[in-house]
Amino acid sequence: MQRRRMTGVLLPLFSLRRDPDAGLGDLMALEEWIDWAADHGVGFLQLLPVNELGDEDAPSPYSSVSSVAFEPLYLSLERVPGIPHPLPPSPVGLPPLQFPAARDLVDYPRVRSYKRALLREAWGNFCREEQYESLRVDFAAWVERERAWLEDYANFRVLSIAFNSTAWWTWPVQDTDVARDFVLHDPQAMRQKQYRQWLQWLCAREWSMVRKHADEKGVLLMGDVPIGLSVASADVFFNRHLFDMDWSGGAPAEGNFAEDPFTAKWGQNWGIPLYRWDVMLNDGMAWWVQRIRKLTEVFSMYRIDHILGFYRIYAFPWMPTHNAEFLPLSPDEAAAKCQGRRPGFRPHPDDTPEQRRANLMQGDTLLRTILRATPGPIVIGEDLGCVPDYVRPDLSRLRIAGFKIPHWECDPLGRIIKGDTYNPCSFATFATHDFPPLCNDWSEWYSRVEDGRRAAANASLPMDDALRETLRIARDCGETLCRLGDYAGLNKKQSMTPWSAQIKTALYRALLMSRANYATLMWTELFDVPMRLNLPGVQGGINWRPRMSFTAAQAAALPQSRWLRHLSREAGRA
Repeated sequence: MQRRRMTGVLLPLFSLRRDPDAGLGDLMALEEWIDWAADHGVGFLQLLPVNELGDEDAPSPYSSVSSVAFEPLYLSLERVPGIPHPLPPSPVGLPPLQFPAARDLVDYPRVRSYKRALLREAWGNFCREEQYESLRVDFAAWVERERAWLEDYANFRVLSIAFNSTAWWTWPVQDTDVARDFVLHDPQAMRQKQYRQWLQWLCAREWSMVRKHADEKGVLLMGDVPIGLSVASADVFFNRHLFDMDWSGGAPAEGNFAEDPFTAKWGQNWGIPLYRWDVMLNDGMAWWVQRIRKLTEVFSMYRIDHILGFYRIYAFPWMPTHNAEFLPLSPDEAAAKCQGRRPGFRPHPDDTPEQRRANLMQGDTLLRTILRATPGPIVIGEDLGCVPDYVRPDLSRLRIAGFKIPHWECDPLGRIIKGDTYNPCSFATFATHDFPPLCNDWSEWYSRVEDGRRAAANASLPMDDALRETLRIARDCGETLCRLGDYAGLNKKQSMTPWSAQIKTALYRALLMSRANYATLMWTELFDVPMRLNLPGVQGGINWRPRMSFTAAQAAALPQSRWLRHLSREAGRA
């Protein structure tokens, strides 16, 4: 099937703003951005996962309590039947507790408190008032249709409230049948269960409206499927036979994210259980098929996060809560503490041809099984990190678009690979949500080059180790600037300059002019907001909290919107 070339923008729901809102992006704000996209040559809007989150102060969208249920915080209060009108004053103007001057950060505890109180009140009105009789009939019919996943999800949420934790391994009830009976025979628990089902019905209704609006505007919505799932989730509690909880999935150390000592030394420990792929294949990957089918009721395209995990995944023999214990240890000391088990790739490393062949066959079989059962949507595979050479050819055969980060795409001689040679079945971008906007990186690289120039000018012989390291970093950063400049058609002199509007235009023009069918940039890159969305390995702080300081209507009046529309048209993507 021939795919059209499109420009996309990464817009996490929590970042959106509308007037008025309740301190967090919602689905009415997303509809406004769909209108903006249709007017500015943007073919798709990329979202981060939208499944229900835990109760952390800054929850990661990659740590949900359900593979299917939506996050109710993203509901638009105006569309909830039973909500009083006009709405009570929202806390949006109040400064977050942790950052007194930071208006443009989500204050999750305050948003939760405000929205949950209104939703509880609405639920009571919905159950009592005669005007909602026909909607109650619709709700009951929907509950029956969605029973396959909704029952256990709602039971889990009720039990997590009853036992004051989503950490189900701490509950006094561990048998799943007993847990279901506990809810069934407790009238108060059953009322809680109906409320949780009602929230999901509201989410399904409003997401259906958003999908319809996007289709009418000709804008595709791109969802996100995390490779893993929180161990503290409904899926794991009720389907423990599908998960291997003796290991914690993650990624090996690659020299990135040195801000976090554990990540720099050991890698990323995500705390996700591994899948028992053999068990899943026995029933045709039914759990995965359900997950993808529900997702594609809303999204026309989706990204599989860390698709490498289908082939093999790096795993730790301890959970992230124990990272501090292992940080100072050597590999041998860590192995001794874990009965001989060491972090490494599972089911096999890529050390021998036989292991590589087995990993390739596993990933290909798993992905083909899912794709055959869920045909239609455009599939993107996030294939970044430690990528075996067999993965990308296999993704190409499967028609899954892999990533192209231009300054990481080099030939064996270190020369950048130009965009006009990209496989059309690819997804080109300068950064993801786990990295700073390109303007940040460029400024950092240029600063290091300047440090090297000053150090060299003032150096005296012989050089000490600190000077050698400064000059080495400067050389590496200068080479990166020149590679990117070459990608954008700039000469060395033009490349070795501070970040500017001219540099930005040259780089993103080259990205959009590439042969990749899908080229995207983060909203922070588009609107020159030098803030990152997430710093892997670090919890709390500003992670997953940055908000726009403008609405979609205000963004339409900004020069960056006109700039993107012009580049999209110039590149034939509008």
